[in-house]
Amino acid sequence: MKHGTPGTPARGARRRSLAAAFVALLLATPAAAQVNGYASVMFDVLPDLEEAAGAQPVSELRLRVFAERRDEFGSHLRINLAGYVDGLIADRERSGGTGISTATIVRPADLYVDLVAPHFDLRAGAARLVWGRLDEFQPTDVVNPLDLSRFLMEGRSEARLPVGLVRGRVFLPRSTTLEAVVVPHFRRGVFDQLDEPSSPFNLALADPIRGPRRASLRGGVAWSAPHGVQGGLRVTSTTGRVDWSVSAYRGIKAFPTSTLTDEGPAKAGPYEDGPAEAGPYEINIRESFPRFTMIGGDFETVHGPWGVRGEVAAFVDDELQSTRVIRGVPGHSVTAGVGVDRKAGDYRIAANALWSRSGADSSDPIGQTFVGDEEIERTDFSMVIAGDRSFARETRTVRVFAVYDPANATTFTRVIAAVSLRDNVWIEGSAGLITGTSLDVIGRLTRRDFAYARLKVFF
Repeated sequence: MKHGTPGTPARGARRRSLAAAFVALLLATPAAAQVNGYASVMFDVLPDLEEAAGAQPVSELRLRVFAERRDEFGSHLRINLAGYVDGLIADRERSGGTGISTATIVRPADLYVDLVAPHFDLRAGAARLVWGRLDEFQPTDVVNPLDLSRFLMEGRSEARLPVGLVRGRVFLPRSTTLEAVVVPHFRRGVFDQLDEPSSPFNLALADPIRGPRRASLRGGVAWSAPHGVQGGLRVTSTTGRVDWSVSAYRGIKAFPTSTLTDEGPAKAGPYEDGPAEAGPYEINIRESFPRFTMIGGDFETVHGPWGVRGEVAAFVDDELQSTRVIRGVPGHSVTAGVGVDRKAGDYRIAANALWSRSGADSSDPIGQTFVGDEEIERTDFSMVIAGDRSFARETRTVRVFAVYDPANATTFTRVIAAVSLRDNVWIEGSAGLITGTSLDVIGRLTRRDFAYARLKVFF
């Protein structure tokens, strides 16, 4: 862990001034404002992580308290204050932990100020912005990084991590909006916010870069946070009965690209050398966060009882991961999808088809060496099914989500059922099943099947 040095007196004075202003703002909050949120206790288990004889389980107790307060000062100023405290008590010995793993974090959630006028608004602070229209896998949704563990267990909306940003919108005639976003500081995506190194959802533990050859990481994994501003533009409008948007974004990839290096105490030879049964060996990995350029668009319309949606994102400047030689490869990729959904009464069902294509940049000297590489230049197709149903005056709910990749024969299926025991008290159960093995995220999480039970009390 890196620790910062103490700030200068001037910087400390500025922090105290900001804190004083923040407290004064809270004291000025109208008496009618209320704090909403919930407290939850979740017990989850992953029954068998490894192929070794006998069960290789991981069990966890996850605690969360979330609170949010929204205030309006006149008609032009709105403030949203939200944050959460998470705790973990887990037996993660099978996923890299030692003994009982514990962790506690205190994090801000949506913490921002809105300035609102008839023809424009401005938001500044930590926030989550949703781009795209498909279910769960939204190619243009690139502003916020994700927490992979929460994505798998709860879904994309719960997995988005807020980032510090400034967002301005101008409302033009004919239902047209011009949106500009600036993200001054980078925040990486995480496999798990709670003790990530030992998390069973940490892809480093299931990564083909490190797993099949029993490579020891005593040589080290080095990374540093990238610097630079991210930002983009989005135009949304309506033409006839079709809502549509186009967007462009210059950002930094939330999850790193790994490169094998010869730095440190253990020099790394070619990854292919030596038999797999030769035993553990030391390697050095450098993780970097390359920039990307995304140009995208989406649409949505209604035809009778059916909604029809589509989305496409072209990453014209991208860096792809090669696990064969363990390095990033300059390239480009495109992901497109189309979906339909129907909502009637107490149920909703949706189906999406996703297609993606990636390739090496033949104009780059490094990219030229990967032209024709099956791992880098590949085409993927996936089917996504989602559905939810409520019963007994919305006191019982069931949600189903499934992804299927026919080429690699990988699937991910999640079912969540919830029951209201009384007002503001819910008990929830879920199970997730992952089958097949491939180089995409789902295929690298084979044997990370899970089940959980959670008690959730709202206030």
